[in-house]
Order: sequence, then structure tokens, then C-alpha cells
Amino acid sequence: MDKQRAYGTGMWAWLLQRVTGLLLVIYLFIHVWWVHFPGVKTPFDFLINTLFLPGSLSILILLILVIPHALNGFRVFVIDFGISEKSQRILFWALTVIGIFLIIWGFRTRLA
Repeated sequence: MDKQRAYGTGMWAWLLQRVTGLLLVIYLFIHVWWVHFPGVKTPFDFLINTLFLPGSLSILILLILVIPHALNGFRVFVIDFGISEKSQRILFWALTVIGIFLIIWGFRTRLA
């Protein structure tokens, strides 16, 4: 495999899927801890209070994590049907643009 192919959109999509998945799992554990033990003091209180304020920060974090993770999962599903490499790149960038618009739309809708 040549160096140019190794660092293409597929590698970035793979990395994005792993990072967003890991951060979603961490977010889930923090959320469950916060809901189950609301009065217990922990070293993570600053993080919990920052992420789970009833304001729009937690919504923005979830939008930034969930939308790219879901759209990339859809991309992997479509790739399993055997589309060409050029179509994979086009699909990646099309879903990236759609994801950015969805994040902006979702956040603006939440603020309104």
C-alpha cells in the first residue's frame, strides 16, 4: 500500500469513528454516574458540572459526537455493498457536509 492511500479519507473516517465512539462511551459513563449518584463528591465534579448543565453545552457535545459517529456508521454500511473507491471518497465528503449542517441546524434549533 502506498503512503498516499494509507492517509486517505478512509483512515480519517476510521479514526473519527473510533474517537467519537470512545468519547460517547466516556460521556455515557459520566452521565450514568451523575444520574445515579447526584450528591456524591468526586474528583470529576468540575467535568460533570460542565458537561451536564441544563444549558446547551451538553447538547452541542452530543451533536458533535453522535452525528459524525452515526453518519460514518452509515458510510461503512454502504461500503459493505461494494461501491468504488471514488464513490467512497465522494460519500465521505458528502456525509461530512451533511453532518456539519445537521450539527449547526440541531444546535440552532435547540437555542431557539
